Amino acid sequence: MHPKIYSANPSAIARAAEALLSGELVGLPTETVYGLAARGDDARAVESIFVAKGRPRQNPLILHVAHPDDARRLLADDLSAIQSRRLLCLQAFWPGPLTLIAPKHPAVLDAVTAGGDTVAVRVPDHPIALAVLREMDRQNGGPVPLAAPSANVSNYVSPTTAEHVADGLGEHVAMILDGGDCLVGIESTIVYLGTDELAPRILRSGRISELDLVARLDEPLAAHLEPQPHPAPERYEEPMIAAPGQFAKHYSPRAEVILLPAHGGNATGPVPHHDPTTLRIGFHSMADSDAAGVPCSDDRVWTFAPDGRLETAASNLYRVLRLADQQHFQRIEIVGCGEEGIGVAIMDRLRRAAGRD
Repeated sequence: MHPKIYSANPSAIARAAEALLSGELVGLPTETVYGLAARGDDARAVESIFVAKGRPRQNPLILHVAHPDDARRLLADDLSAIQSRRLLCLQAFWPGPLTLIAPKHPAVLDAVTAGGDTVAVRVPDHPIALAVLREMDRQNGGPVPLAAPSANVSNYVSPTTAEHVADGLGEHVAMILDGGDCLVGIESTIVYLGTDELAPRILRSGRISELDLVARLDEPLAAHLEPQPHPAPERYEEPMIAAPGQFAKHYSPRAEVILLPAHGGNATGPVPHHDPTTLRIGFHSMADSDAAGVPCSDDRVWTFAPDGRLETAASNLYRVLRLADQQHFQRIEIVGCGEEGIGVAIMDRLRRAAGRD
């Protein structure tokens, strides 16, 4: 095990909180992916995130907090009645894989928001992340937000294990708390709350779907925005809105990714035997495989979902793409899945991995 990976016992959690409060970086598990966490109200700590990841500074960060009340303190005092109602409705998904974007409080750092007038906030649904946040609050004597983008080099595949963090950013962190495999496996849904004139809008798809959101809000959402060429961040009308995860090329392995038409998720047809550098991955059930969808035999047809479930595919998505890189495949052909429920988010990530909009 990497020397900076620690079991998340009370002593390690207290040590992680102390490191974060002093401005250091910590690899932190959440239900979505592992985060590269830094104290979100410390400009130097926030800057260290951008340096470690090689992240463009116009790509904003999400602030993570322990309680919805702490999230509200990061937002403008003068939210309208409509914005406040939407916030209250959507807080029902917290703790959980939902990020909300709304006008920011003046105390929020410009470095966190890419200079914009809004801030992205969420309450993670992971016992270790919440324990660290609460321990920080205890040691500090008050709430401290954590800025925590995915703990990987910018634009590479997001990490879903502590080992993934160590492989990519081990030299940049004080420690990594081991929370096992991430349950959700893809980043949070991001929703802009809108204004009195503008409807809420999904800026990044995730496990929480449009149907889930509409059911809580009891109002329709604005149309989803299209991805933008790197490095220009996506904007949502006025006031300027920037959200993470918006570049057309993102979440990408080193191998070339080619998306093939969906056929029920089946990776139909063999990979040409004369091309040992090509891998094909689908979403079909595969009994003769391990839990990550890798066949037990020497085969170049894998699956993201050995049990045929898209929730399993989402959990395995980044782990399988990273494994393909580790096995030195140069080309990954991926047979798409249906775009219902979490399938929308899966296909969003795969299109960005392929650099296609």
